[in-house]
Amino acid sequence: MKSSRFRFTMLSLMVIFTMLLSACGAEPTATPVAATPTTPAAAAPTDTTAPSTSATNTPGASASGDTLKIAVDLPVSGGDASDGIPTRNGMQLAIDQANQAGGVTLAGKKYKLEMYALDDVPPGGQAHDPAQGAKNADAFISDPAAMVMLGPFNSSVAKAMMPKLNTAGLCNISPANTNETLTKPEYGATKDLRPTGNVTYFRVVTTDDIQGPAAADYAFDKLGAKKVYILDDTETYGKGIADNFEKEFKTKGGIVLGHDGVPKGTADYSSIFTKIAATSPDLLYYGGTSSNGIPQARKQMKGAGLDIPLMGGDGVKDDEFLKVAGADAEGSYGTVAAVNAEVLPDAQKFVTDYKAAFPGQNLGAYSGPGYDTASIAIDAMKRATAASRDGVCQALRQTKDFKGVLGTTTFDANGDTSNKVISFYEVKSGAWAFVDQLSFGGGQ
Repeated sequence: MKSSRFRFTMLSLMVIFTMLLSACGAEPTATPVAATPTTPAAAAPTDTTAPSTSATNTPGASASGDTLKIAVDLPVSGGDASDGIPTRNGMQLAIDQANQAGGVTLAGKKYKLEMYALDDVPPGGQAHDPAQGAKNADAFISDPAAMVMLGPFNSSVAKAMMPKLNTAGLCNISPANTNETLTKPEYGATKDLRPTGNVTYFRVVTTDDIQGPAAADYAFDKLGAKKVYILDDTETYGKGIADNFEKEFKTKGGIVLGHDGVPKGTADYSSIFTKIAATSPDLLYYGGTSSNGIPQARKQMKGAGLDIPLMGGDGVKDDEFLKVAGADAEGSYGTVAAVNAEVLPDAQKFVTDYKAAFPGQNLGAYSGPGYDTASIAIDAMKRATAASRDGVCQALRQTKDFKGVLGTTTFDANGDTSNKVISFYEVKSGAWAFVDQLSFGGGQ
């Protein structure tokens, strides 16, 4: 539920100038992210691109010129950067490879592809922000060259963006959103997220009504935890996955000693952990993201008498957790609602290409999903009958048996993937180590 690879060229100077302006409180100047092979920088800039002055909010906007933009919304700064950056790398790799192969021919005309990337962490912020995501959606919508959007990473940001994108007819594919209420009517998905009634939102990862219960089963059956205490960060994703974990754990016969919401930004967990330690849990489950404080809390657990495993969802399975928690991260568990591409034979070319394109940068949990979102979007562009958002959306809805690095993807009537896989990881010797993978449906 986090780099970029620019040479130190005039583009880099423009990005640095943008960051300096942001630091002074000025509105950042947008800069296009060119989809051409470059050498990665050590850290990602805040990527923004100015919308065209001929902007339109008309649904079904059509492209002009010889370049089509793939919009990207991800958190690439602050505490979320270790998730957003490798995810965006995967997207960039797919776009670069498409351009190297000649771009795309859409409705009989050949186009070059360009990434148009925005950060949903506000300038100077430390974590994703739904309000920033909503602003980014407006910018994407206003540029008629933007045919499709990839992202966002966080479900709370998706809730803010989806109605705007749906009204404008700009389809998006998320590499990481897992909250089930975004798509499934039986879990509360309503016309508020799809004002037009058309499906314009898709995702390549499975949902938390699968991920949460899978984690509960693993904790109960594999780790032998019979009593747990649950915390969540009160956000859409965090509370949702924690609720799903709790329901399944109780169904298994486990005891939930308590379930508390801890708002993001909380730094001192001492009083919370004193209360939890008094209940003697076997495991602490956390629903939320690393950027919302749980790595720092992990460092405080042993001192509070909680020498027990911490388990979380994909929101904690990132480098930020390892960096902040340090040696105390050892023995923690995290799940990811997607295939681990590094263990799939068919994904080895992607792994090799990624490492060659971004030397010294590890794959993230969502680099593979990022690559597949871009690949699916590009495939839809090639199949579209018109060089318009409507044409791309219609092709996306017809995506079936797409062979990617995650396996085989088909989108159902709600925009969800047929590829329902949960991967399990444990921190061993200071790194996230893959330990298991379970499939809950087709696609593999």
